Amino acid sequence: MSQKVKISFPIQQKQVFIEKGATVATACMSAGFPLDLVCGGKGKCGKCSVEIERNGLRETTLACQEKVYSELKVFLRENQIKKTIKVLTENDFSECVFNPSLKKVYIDKKSLDMPIGFGIWESITQHLDFKVETPSLSLAQKLAFLQNDEDVYGMTLIFYNEQLIGIEDGNTIDKLYGFAIDIGTTTVAAYLYNLTSGERIGVYSSLNGQIAEGADIITRIVACINRPDGLNVLQNEIIETINSLLREAVTEQKIDKQHIYTMVLCGNSAMQHLFLGLYPESLGKAPFVSIIKSDMTVKAEQLGLDMNTESMVHFLPLIGGFVGADTTAVLLSLLELGKDSDEKKLIIDLGTNGEIVVGNRSKMLAASTAAGPALEGAGIKFGMRGTNGAIERVDLCNGKIELKVIMDEKPQGICGSGLIDVIAEMLKVGIINENGRLLKREEYLAKCLPLYRGLADYLTEVDGISVFILVPSEKSQHGKDIYISQKDIRAVQLAKGAIYTGCMLLLKEYGISGKELKEILIAGAFGNYIDVKKGQYIGLLPSFEGVPVRSIGNAAGAGVQRFLLSREIQNQTADLIKNISHIELALNPDFRNEYFKNVNFPKHKPTNC
Repeated sequence: MSQKVKISFPIQQKQVFIEKGATVATACMSAGFPLDLVCGGKGKCGKCSVEIERNGLRETTLACQEKVYSELKVFLRENQIKKTIKVLTENDFSECVFNPSLKKVYIDKKSLDMPIGFGIWESITQHLDFKVETPSLSLAQKLAFLQNDEDVYGMTLIFYNEQLIGIEDGNTIDKLYGFAIDIGTTTVAAYLYNLTSGERIGVYSSLNGQIAEGADIITRIVACINRPDGLNVLQNEIIETINSLLREAVTEQKIDKQHIYTMVLCGNSAMQHLFLGLYPESLGKAPFVSIIKSDMTVKAEQLGLDMNTESMVHFLPLIGGFVGADTTAVLLSLLELGKDSDEKKLIIDLGTNGEIVVGNRSKMLAASTAAGPALEGAGIKFGMRGTNGAIERVDLCNGKIELKVIMDEKPQGICGSGLIDVIAEMLKVGIINENGRLLKREEYLAKCLPLYRGLADYLTEVDGISVFILVPSEKSQHGKDIYISQKDIRAVQLAKGAIYTGCMLLLKEYGISGKELKEILIAGAFGNYIDVKKGQYIGLLPSFEGVPVRSIGNAAGAGVQRFLLSREIQNQTADLIKNISHIELALNPDFRNEYFKNVNFPKHKPTNC
């Protein structure tokens, strides 16, 4: 039997019990206080530093590294827990025919025609305008009791497609709810619908609880392989994340969780495995195969979800390799665009992972890029998520450093959109060259335009590494200089090189040039917040003359909602998947050379911007 340890949070007046050997970071997550583990819990970024007390002695430790074997206290500062996380839930939602798989039918017992020798169930089916399967034994038993209970005047039958999944006493046809959920590696977005009316009645979001185990999917797969309880821990963390959103929705909307009868989910291939409890080792090594690519439908009770136990939980199909159901959902959000099926589009989903699709309804190629989480702050010295104190915009064009900080707080670090901004600005004013080298102060003064001479004062070295200071220590939240280092620039180059190379090789594989595209669509959280023109300026996103680029927000969220609401969309999903071919870019003989070429920045001359 597993042993648990009590962890107290005196300032927040809360306590939790966790398994012996779990980390302090896990305890914080369990208590509802997730920490910033942007390095994936490897103890490198130092952003999870907390004060703990054990046996009356206080010390400061890294929560991701400190394992718990006995009772202790954790003292969390206000700025560690009171954060407004930017979770992208909005999207370009296209209307669809409202015809969900889930429906309720009320049967008045007096209306049943029961000739001698006839069956109750057969009498009920005559009142239905669709064919149904024979009910399960447990539902047949419930039907027998309700039919013979003189105090029950009618029953509400709950159908999922042609399958009876529940029976309720009385008329409850106006109480029918379903969730559409987008499981991201970093965040989770949930959409609650009234499936009687088709009205969306709530949107909920949170960090994915698995971030306590690592920022990226590879780290989480490795945790499953190296820890005997790894898969169980990671599955429990995502289930608890979703359950917390379910409980929030039930409380806010004042509904009964027993009336939530369906949930549709999407997520990348690793998220599918970890949600369903599928051991993911085969996904983490060549040839990167999933346990099952097809869509899966299970009952809520099999996963421990806090809704009606008979609810039908449906995970959308994967495409191949690391191109998962989130990309399927993105494509479902764009199904209407199939009417102009000859017009080809390039779709780039930028999140913690990068997926790329090119083509049209009749033929599509899809691939994933090993960009890593650097663009969202992991591996960046002062990188952080898009929350309080994160620099999200940078402007150097007037020769001064102008910043926009989330919640207008003192800066604490820089998030992904700010990172792309500052790299583009440094490239524009000549602080870095096309090879990504950060110039030294004297070198820059000898080359820069007069307008930018003042920027040279922010070029210095830290521990022998060239840096550009964005925020001096006296103006930062933690009393330290916030800077971009040469190492940070290299990390961005590696990430952007992978994405750009993936786009260009996929176009080549398809047999078209970029100018033949109708448009480029940018999906995902990171892609929604970045300045697209700056993304193109540094060579993160391709740029083709006459080809527009637009952001479509959380398109995966839009697609999974449409799947929930429309059987027509569901029926088109299988045909859509058949027309997509997965391409493993790493096997392309041109990948290595193209990648190293695209690591460099495009050539630009410093200008008066």
